[in-house]
Amino acid sequence: MSVWRWAKHVVADTGEDAPVPIFLERTGENGGYRFRLGVRAGLSGQETARIELHQRVNPDPHPVLKEIFSCEVAGRTLEAANLFALRAKVAGLLDAIAPARTLPLCYFRVDAMDYELPVYEHEGRISAPILGGPKLRAADLAGIRGHVCRYLVSAGYARDADDVRALVLRPRDLALVPPAAVFRSSADPDVWIPCVDGVSAEGPVVGVLEQAARLRHPRRVRPGAGPVPGEPSPSAPDVISLLRYLREELVRGRRTVDTDALYAGDVPPDQWAFAEARLSPPTGRLVAVLSDDESTRLEMQIRRTGSGEAVTAIEDRGISLFAAGSDDELAAAVGRYLSAHGFLRFAEDIETHEEEPPRPERLDADAIWTHGDDFGLAANESEEAHA
Repeated sequence: MSVWRWAKHVVADTGEDAPVPIFLERTGENGGYRFRLGVRAGLSGQETARIELHQRVNPDPHPVLKEIFSCEVAGRTLEAANLFALRAKVAGLLDAIAPARTLPLCYFRVDAMDYELPVYEHEGRISAPILGGPKLRAADLAGIRGHVCRYLVSAGYARDADDVRALVLRPRDLALVPPAAVFRSSADPDVWIPCVDGVSAEGPVVGVLEQAARLRHPRRVRPGAGPVPGEPSPSAPDVISLLRYLREELVRGRRTVDTDALYAGDVPPDQWAFAEARLSPPTGRLVAVLSDDESTRLEMQIRRTGSGEAVTAIEDRGISLFAAGSDDELAAAVGRYLSAHGFLRFAEDIETHEEEPPRPERLDADAIWTHGDDFGLAANESEEAHA
């Protein structure tokens, strides 16, 4: 047996993997640097993940360490004296959080206890490994979220499920960020579909979080062979379009989910601002008198999409978006949401009003007239009497 064949068998037996490919490249902006990783980014895997590097002067006097290089990976800030030491730290962290060369889909975090659990995708199932704890597995992210929340509450890390926050690992820069939206149902509390902002061949999009990013190694490309595209995740230009797409897919897949009760919750302000810019001016209002002691009057503007759907938003803990085919259907969906959260006694206690026409910037000269003076109607009557 040759030496190279022996080394190959030893690596295969011990389970060791090749180091994660990390390349250093210039950004072209003020001579900055960034790391290019062997991670498939983009919702269809057509992009390459990159980590931006930051450089600052060492505030403390030091004979050798004059500047500090830093970057953020999966919510952790790494610092080193030079770029090569920082690259080694990034490689070590990637080996730690991706033991099977698969990065976590998301993290469930309890801020009060500074404790978090990563969630991985393995062989079509979702799992949350816990050292010395139970094996948590589910078929989807909604199921694993229920298991993780029950474990964190029973272990004393959280008081209830509301204390558990979900953060997704964005593939294009490995940043730990809140979801771009979470699709829920007013009729079924077990529906929980997070999504993440990403990139596609057409530009920035919002896609459903269902596939984990995987670390890859450089391979020899055959002459004339192009890249093999991955299975694209469901995506759309904005949250409202993705909500409409999910409804169609659920109906097509014959899922037992009430699509009329589906809405997008926990929408960040920037995502709502981007979606709102694609809508028409307000065409009406939804008015509801809440069931609190002050009988608060809640008014929500109705806007239209390019396809004619009625859309409105409610800002409570986060921004929730609702879309329906007509104003009455939109009022029913919002009423079910407010009733399910205890803001309304009955889902029907919501009214639809047309938008009042805007006040004119200036009055028409023919519409201006006065009463009881020489220049108005009285003066004209006196002239007719004398005639």
